[in-house]
Amino acid sequence: MDETGSSLRILILEDDYLLAADLVTQIRELGQRVIGPFPDVHEAMDLLDEIEAAILDVRLGDETSFDMADCLMNRQVPFVFSTGYDRSVIPERFHLVPVFAKPSLASAMLRQLRQQGESLEREAAGGDLKDILRELRLDARRMMPDGASADRLVVSALKALVADPAPLPEGADVRDRLMEILDRIRQEGSGRHLN
Repeated sequence: MDETGSSLRILILEDDYLLAADLVTQIRELGQRVIGPFPDVHEAMDLLDEIEAAILDVRLGDETSFDMADCLMNRQVPFVFSTGYDRSVIPERFHLVPVFAKPSLASAMLRQLRQQGESLEREAAGGDLKDILRELRLDARRMMPDGASADRLVVSALKALVADPAPLPEGADVRDRLMEILDRIRQEGSGRHLN
């Protein structure tokens, strides 16, 4: 049984056959799906659309995994480094990426990958909320004569949504509900938001 959450498709980039085989075994025992292992970056790059996380050896023969790491960062795919080298060989742009000394337990790496995934999900959700608020403020500014009264109208709409005891219906969009409230409050008496 997998006690670490739902199964992830984890790419393994490791050129040492024995370490790669051990990592594959551990990851599968944890209920995860393995993509690879790959001994070099070139083969692995073709599978970026199929993975949800990655474990990257830093040095692969004469090359490094930093190009792959850049792609993963741009795609917001969680990854960790696994290396026998000191952290100082890793470029500064990866300073927040967890680094595991070889050999490491797959369970510890998986925990880090899951934490990164959860963090990325929270950031994405926060971005959605920021987008909703930005859109709400723009609509309010079109309705009201000045920015201050538009902001008061937005605050009133947010308070009305929070104060509404009825839960949003299944599948309802918060953005649409806030826009309805904003328009209703404006129609009921936008004059009170002018001062």
